[in-house]
Amino acid sequence: MKSSTDDEFDRIGEKMKLDTYGLFVKDLTVMVPFYCENLGFTTEWDGNPDHADLFDKVTGFRLMLSHRKFIEELLGKETDELDLNMRMEQAFLVGSHAEVDEKFAAFKLAGIKIISEPVTYPWGQRAFYFADPEGNLSEIFAE
Repeated sequence: MKSSTDDEFDRIGEKMKLDTYGLFVKDLTVMVPFYCENLGFTTEWDGNPDHADLFDKVTGFRLMLSHRKFIEELLGKETDELDLNMRMEQAFLVGSHAEVDEKFAAFKLAGIKIISEPVTYPWGQRAFYFADPEGNLSEIFAE
């Protein structure tokens, strides 16, 4: 079913690749082994209690496990004040930092709920966060 905003989403959704799903977890020391041992993910996780990237052996798809406090630090806000479903996140990869800024401007113009302005993190990734109409957290990022 096509809505009146589908054309706008087709335009602003160009050149994005669904790259990552993130789960917000309570204990990475339990969750990392669960996904690796039972579901075949691989990781180079160093024991960081806040974040781990896991990769599907076949497709290379990334599953990001993050402690809720970690995402609150990235967003600069307590999750309770955001009115979001804080169980998961989806992340869409674009080709450059400039594209992150372009998508941000387009999403803002389209009236999409913006959670954070674009930020370049110390590890070089640039990203902004937004919510879909049901409050699911999503990210647009570039390496």
